[in-house]
Amino acid sequence: MKQIPRPAPDVVAALAELGVDTVTSSMDNLGCRRTFIEGPVARVPGSKICGPALTLRFVPQREDQTGELRLPATESAATAGQQEEEAEKRSALWEVFDYVQPGDVIVVDGRGDMATGCFGEMLMTSFKAQGGVAVVIDACIRDSAQIFNDLRLPVWSVGVTTGGASHMNLLPADVNLPMGCGKVLVNPGDIIMAADGGAIVVPPVLVPHLLEMGSHRDTEEVFIRMKLQEGGALNRYYPLDEVGRREYEEWVSAGRPRAAAGRPEPDE
Repeated sequence: MKQIPRPAPDVVAALAELGVDTVTSSMDNLGCRRTFIEGPVARVPGSKICGPALTLRFVPQREDQTGELRLPATESAATAGQQEEEAEKRSALWEVFDYVQPGDVIVVDGRGDMATGCFGEMLMTSFKAQGGVAVVIDACIRDSAQIFNDLRLPVWSVGVTTGGASHMNLLPADVNLPMGCGKVLVNPGDIIMAADGGAIVVPPVLVPHLLEMGSHRDTEEVFIRMKLQEGGALNRYYPLDEVGRREYEEWVSAGRPRAAAGRPEPDE
């Protein structure tokens, strides 16, 4: 069994509160910049997710691996389609669902392929029933209308297709090993965050620092937004110069961070 380490649910929930953009900026400040998964876009607008990664890697297909060869001594009565389906059921494509726990995100290395549909409706129906929250794929997904409109399962993918997981160019190879997705390293158990702007990978070792930095950053942005909406000078408040920083610290000391974003609390 290729079980993965998972962060505590309360840690995931706290990170989710910060938002993708805040966490990205905070990781930049910590020197971790290769975190944005290039290519996949949100297929269900408004989706926001945060959860540990299960990884699934595809490799280029070859006929001797899929039972499509027609060698005289081993020829079977099964059709090519039946052979492909049976091969899939013994492959990593089925195996990854053995490890799904509530809150998980499946991340797929699909090699940027635009013809192979890494998942379809039935597998995604099972995934959602197991408590899976999203998939991020640097390739395509099939049965898009059913998955996006009926299941409403959050998906980030490069595209959509009618091709199946082993019918086109790729073959599901292995599960829960380090791999690449959208030019970014993804380890099993990394935290995946995604929203309309895209998906990022969060190394678990950074999480305590991100929570501390994110809380401060959110409070600072409330102050900056408030000052800019009041007509404050851009070069004073974004970023804060010395005078703006002093005003911010006075504002924090006065207990004003409880103000709604963009609106100062009314004077007592």
